[in-house]
Amino acid sequence: MKAYDYQNGAHRVLALQAEDVSTGLRRRDDAVWPPHERAYGGPPDGMRRRIAGPALVVARLIVPVALLITLLGAAYLFTDALLVLPDAPRSVQNALLARSDLVLPMAWYAIHLCNRRYGAGYAFAQLLVGLGIVALVALINPGDINNWINNSPMMSLRAMLAFGASFLFANFIAIIFFDAARGPRWWTAPLAASFAASLVFSAVYYPAAFAGADHLPWTDSALVHFIVFFGESILLLVPYYLLRPAMRPLNGMNGY
Repeated sequence: MKAYDYQNGAHRVLALQAEDVSTGLRRRDDAVWPPHERAYGGPPDGMRRRIAGPALVVARLIVPVALLITLLGAAYLFTDALLVLPDAPRSVQNALLARSDLVLPMAWYAIHLCNRRYGAGYAFAQLLVGLGIVALVALINPGDINNWINNSPMMSLRAMLAFGASFLFANFIAIIFFDAARGPRWWTAPLAASFAASLVFSAVYYPAAFAGADHLPWTDSALVHFIVFFGESILLLVPYYLLRPAMRPLNGMNGY
């Protein structure tokens, strides 16, 4: 077989001279690369194909975002529902644990499940869209929020900003940890991500929201909340394990 390489306009042409015609090359265009029909200069995609990709992304995010918004809303509504722990140590009582603290680990487990199913990109999108919608609702008309949510708790602007920033940062780190810890042991990724989320949230939120305030020893609160968050995260490995068959990763993530 002899090959001759020469230029023909914008395409590089490889002319082949073969004694055996069983290779299937019959015309000069058979050896042109890139093919006219599939690459540069080919027909453009139709409108339907152009919107199919973004529409699929939006459809996949509807349930994860709705779940995250629901859990964040529940955490907000239970902020003032303090847990009565008369026999607990003084440091635990000073931490002012509430039912909202039991909801927060569920929120980042919702992000873990999205990360497992669709990957880190979708988990980042779920986090940003969910927090964005919650922030938008809070900014629309916070003065009249009691008109549609009875007995809504009152949080200071400092505490609300600290919560949003710490939740965003903590789960940003958790998504990275989850994606890095994927592997054949099913529990490594959610456990590493939950540890990161619990630690970062506790270390950022409580000093940002309460440092300098006289009514709350934020150092004790941060430590106690970290223990509660991570302890509940270990318990949440059970429903995570049970949900694994229904939340199988998409192709390209090695089944983890």
